[in-house]
Amino acid sequence: MALAAALAAALVALIGIALALIVTLGSWALAPHAADTGPDTAARVAIGLWLYSQHVPLEIGTVSLGLVPLGLVILPGLLAYAGGRQVARVARPQSLTDVTRAVVPYALVYGVLAAIAAGVVRSEVVQPAPRTAFFAATAIAAVGGGLGLLHASDQLRTAISVVPTSVRDLVASSVAGLCTVVLVSGVLTTVALGIGFPDAAEMYRVLDAGWAGVPVLVLLTVAFVPNLILWTASFTVGLGFPLGAEGLVSPQGVEYGALPVFPPLAALPPQGDPGIWAFVALAAPLLGGYAVAAVMYRRQPEMPVEQLAWRAAASGALGGGALGLACWLSAGSVGSEALGALGPVGWRVGLVAGLELAVVAAVVAWELHRRGAAGRPRLIDLRGVGLTPAQVSRRVKTALRPR
Repeated sequence: MALAAALAAALVALIGIALALIVTLGSWALAPHAADTGPDTAARVAIGLWLYSQHVPLEIGTVSLGLVPLGLVILPGLLAYAGGRQVARVARPQSLTDVTRAVVPYALVYGVLAAIAAGVVRSEVVQPAPRTAFFAATAIAAVGGGLGLLHASDQLRTAISVVPTSVRDLVASSVAGLCTVVLVSGVLTTVALGIGFPDAAEMYRVLDAGWAGVPVLVLLTVAFVPNLILWTASFTVGLGFPLGAEGLVSPQGVEYGALPVFPPLAALPPQGDPGIWAFVALAAPLLGGYAVAAVMYRRQPEMPVEQLAWRAAASGALGGGALGLACWLSAGSVGSEALGALGPVGWRVGLVAGLELAVVAAVVAWELHRRGAAGRPRLIDLRGVGLTPAQVSRRVKTALRPR
């Protein structure tokens, strides 16, 4: 089982490096480049970009890339997931112990290969950190490969059943609150991207990447959208995020310093007072706290009210901490000191968001329990407002029926 896991990890790493080589060498061959920039330099950059997709900060020449588009992390995560499924098909684990015996060598071998690759390609052109590469790649392989192994071996339900019910309730309600805040932030980000689309198109024209560089630029733009959503989430909790040494985007005001020409940044609000939409955005933590309380109350309706409120508050704090961790992963630096801080400060977002979600969740859980004990309707009841799929279908057929 360990041998199968190690071979699968090596195969996943080789596939990831091969994809990076295809994209980078293709761009190098088709785009204009200096005469002293040979294929060996392009290959080093390709492996560096593969490590960069594992959330490893990178230095290419004099440019420091600490800000990683989170969308790029999806590709190695999917490859690690596929590798875990392959291990399950070959080794056929029959228990959680077997899954653990496969995940550990799988993640360690993948991390060691990433560290070796970082050490091999280090030069004046590319300078990744081997230690960071090991820990980042190991984490991605452990999460992605572990999920693939559990799913392919039908051990996922067993793994969930091993977790105590109280912990499952805590995690489920905190995930509900986190997803609610991220969903509202995603809607706001989509609206902002739609408003700033003309400016983004102008940035594409100014960059003039050529027909060989435009696909890469579009890929980076799409991969950066999750970062923008998390930056919006930090805005909704009332903190905002810094943009370089002199820039700040927050509900209290928007100021810009030196910013790179990058199309996704067209979604940022204009300088000055953000206006009424800032107050609309601040409703996201309230909705997240309600989601935490609603899920906790639904899973434990008979729990005493004090214990229910405390559990809802703990779930809110856990969801806020997870949001802070995600925001920390979405931030970084680019280039000089003027762009040394881009994105939210993770621990601040986690602290404030956890406090907001915890307070709202505790109050709402208390009120839901009180209303449930009194036989009153829910705090928010949309059952009489919404339509069932059958009702929607019937109304559509009626509207389309010729008169």
